[in-house]
Amino acid sequence: MGSTPGRTARTFTSTLIARSRGRTRARPPLPATETAAPPRPSPRFTAVALALAGVAFGGYVLVLTAPDRHADSTSTLFSGAVGGLYLGAGLLARLRRPGNAVGLLMLGVGIGWFAEDLQISTDPLVHTVGLFLRSASSGFLVPLLLVFPYGRLRSRADDGAVEALADRVLLVAGCAVAFVLQPVSVFFHHSVTPNLLLAYPVLWLRQLTDAVQLAVSVAVVAVLLWRWADASRPYRRELAPLLTVGLAGGLASGLDAALGAQRTWSHTPLLTVTHVCVLLLPLAFLAGVWRIRLGRTAVAELLRRLPLASRDELRDELARTLDDTSLQLGFPAPGGEGYVDTEGRPVTARPGQWTSVLERGGRRVGILVHDPALREDRYVLEAVVSAAALELDNQALVAELRASRRRVIEAGDEQRREVERALHDGAQQKFINLGLQLRLARRRLDGRSTAGPDPAALLDDALATLEQGHAELRVAARGIHPVVLSEAGLVQALRSLTADLPLPVDLRADGLPELPEPVELTAYYVVKEAISNVLKHADARTIRVGLHHEAALLRLTVTDDGVGGADPAGGGTGLLGLRHRVSAYDGELTVRSAPGEGTVVSVTLPTAARNGDGER
Repeated sequence: MGSTPGRTARTFTSTLIARSRGRTRARPPLPATETAAPPRPSPRFTAVALALAGVAFGGYVLVLTAPDRHADSTSTLFSGAVGGLYLGAGLLARLRRPGNAVGLLMLGVGIGWFAEDLQISTDPLVHTVGLFLRSASSGFLVPLLLVFPYGRLRSRADDGAVEALADRVLLVAGCAVAFVLQPVSVFFHHSVTPNLLLAYPVLWLRQLTDAVQLAVSVAVVAVLLWRWADASRPYRRELAPLLTVGLAGGLASGLDAALGAQRTWSHTPLLTVTHVCVLLLPLAFLAGVWRIRLGRTAVAELLRRLPLASRDELRDELARTLDDTSLQLGFPAPGGEGYVDTEGRPVTARPGQWTSVLERGGRRVGILVHDPALREDRYVLEAVVSAAALELDNQALVAELRASRRRVIEAGDEQRREVERALHDGAQQKFINLGLQLRLARRRLDGRSTAGPDPAALLDDALATLEQGHAELRVAARGIHPVVLSEAGLVQALRSLTADLPLPVDLRADGLPELPEPVELTAYYVVKEAISNVLKHADARTIRVGLHHEAALLRLTVTDDGVGGADPAGGGTGLLGLRHRVSAYDGELTVRSAPGEGTVVSVTLPTAARNGDGER
């Protein structure tokens, strides 16, 4: 049997959609001894040149085959429209995304579509050449379906081994049918127009080739349904135009084949729907590529709504902006390993998801786990990632500010309680006793009482009590603000602080220059708090305090020979307050306290004056 001399509209089983994702491999750098290759033409220039060549080739084929078209075949206008739409849509897609292979494959489909018309020619030579190319468009269409809309096959790492293998098997099968099986069958294909390369007619080979091609199409359908069932909203949004057109065309083509072309009441409208869908198919491809772009309007709306009240609200806004309900927002885990959500649950990427790290100033403040479709519009994704990182950093700063305010209030309250206890338990009791002694002495002097000590002894006791109360008032006042620090400087204030301690203190602070008052006050309180901790917890025998000034830095250490084992991360309210006081002046406080080896509190404080911008 011979083949029909005209080309009928294709069935839509070969236009069903597949999707692939994966990473492209970077080209390794050239060895030092290798000469760099000459610059390659840009993808845009190549696309324009290929589109122009396709238009010229398509025009030549249409003119060449116009006299040979029959009534039951597609018209010259229809063939030209379909091929031209593929070329135009492919060029726009390539110009829109030069790094995406979808546009290039669409150009290949358009050129292959025109090449298939060569088999219509009644010229034996042209017809024979056309037999080799009768499935050329399918050879590009199958890869196009598999890499649409991202221009990459799915990878094993991102999507799983089964998905990646299925894509590659379908790719090899589709290309093998178009570029190997079909050309080989030319030597055994008998047609109405003489086949110049016919060696021996094998009638069933054409049916076998068509059956294999149909099987590949059915496999594509299965992959399509599989992916669509497991698709995310961004993926479905991108595939919606192609899926709608493809299913409508496939349904119309299948019904027409089932009912038969002899039924004119159904054949004409179904064929019209099929032809319209064939015309819309390249536009559907283009729409899918174009809709990868998320748009800057959503990002602008997100920025307008910032700042937000909580991390949960930020996650919801990001999911709404990116239209990805699977999006997760993670934060560095307290232990420093991995990321957790607001409820403390680990955040990890599931198969097929992608991660974007949120950084501010080189610090990781969080992570986004999202659909890979979002990375195709990297400009919008980067804008959203930057906005999310900024918002998380701001929320952390606000939380730290609130915590710092609480600590300042709590430290002030604690300081007032200590002063109150010192006054109540010390000086206040002394002055009450002093009042009693003075009253008793007055009674003796007035002669109203003869019992008790001599008035002179009572006055001596009162004077002693007064001196003790005065001394305790000085101690209490020193806890609020050491007067000796303002009058005599840091070294004398530290000597006064350590003079009456139950432990010997070795103070070495020779040659200190005049220091700014905030630096002196900070150093004083560091020594005071450190010594207080030694007396309470260290069970030490000696304490060493060292101060050294060099290169506009004051280095201070408080060392004891006690039991050690203090928790550097804790240290109580006093040490925590010291950390914040030191950091407020761009200093650094560290604690080393190995068990059995004592404790060393070290502080480094800049002593150069700062200007209003915080710079020295």
